[in-house]
Amino acid sequence: MMIKHMNSLQKLPLLLLMYIAAMLLLDAGGGDVWLAAKLYNLQGQQWLLQDHWLTEQVLHKGARTLNYVFCSVVLLLTLYRLVHYKKYPAKARRYAALSLSLIFSFALVAYLKSITNIACPWDLAMFGGTEPYYHLLQARPSNLRHIQCFPAGHASVGYAWVALYFFIKQTAARWRYAGLAAGVFTGVVLGINQQIRGAHFLSHDVTTLLLCLLCAKICFMLFAPTRRPVEETASQIHFGRTENT
Repeated sequence: MMIKHMNSLQKLPLLLLMYIAAMLLLDAGGGDVWLAAKLYNLQGQQWLLQDHWLTEQVLHKGARTLNYVFCSVVLLLTLYRLVHYKKYPAKARRYAALSLSLIFSFALVAYLKSITNIACPWDLAMFGGTEPYYHLLQARPSNLRHIQCFPAGHASVGYAWVALYFFIKQTAARWRYAGLAAGVFTGVVLGINQQIRGAHFLSHDVTTLLLCLLCAKICFMLFAPTRRPVEETASQIHFGRTENT
């Protein structure tokens, strides 16, 4: 089991290197400010779409409400599976891993937002606000107000669902990339929406995607690891029936 867990983490260094490269380009390289300036100028040097009904009511508040509904459904299904754990242990573990992945993704992003003290584009003097710009690794002076803008909280509403890749991989493996695409697509749409409103830089969204991927990977690795056929068969015999997978 330990060897299998180690093998499943082999791609982690590559993922982290890709993230570092992206952050060097976006934050240190100025890509964040360049893209935000383009969006700001396209709106007449203002965040014209900040309070638009589509960006605020539908893609911000509406998407968040819909996410609450989907998460509630997953939690209820997880509770049902856990109640019937002895009959269908593998399914219970999969649903538990999915629920935990969603919970940890939202919680981790929210916690980091509360402590990082990073400004949003709309807060910055260069984009109509009052705050000076600081890179992610620069410390903000203590006399400035505390701001909670990094990583991107709203994008996690979409990116957290990349956990569907790992969930579907164990139930209908050929559709696993559809689950991944659903999470990534939703996260990209919600992330772009917030960038258009001036709420986040692109690097904030990239960070959220990484965090959600790591939460999903770790939760499924620990709570619902892929089982070898002989192990699954032994479990089915123990509980006296074949479990549908």
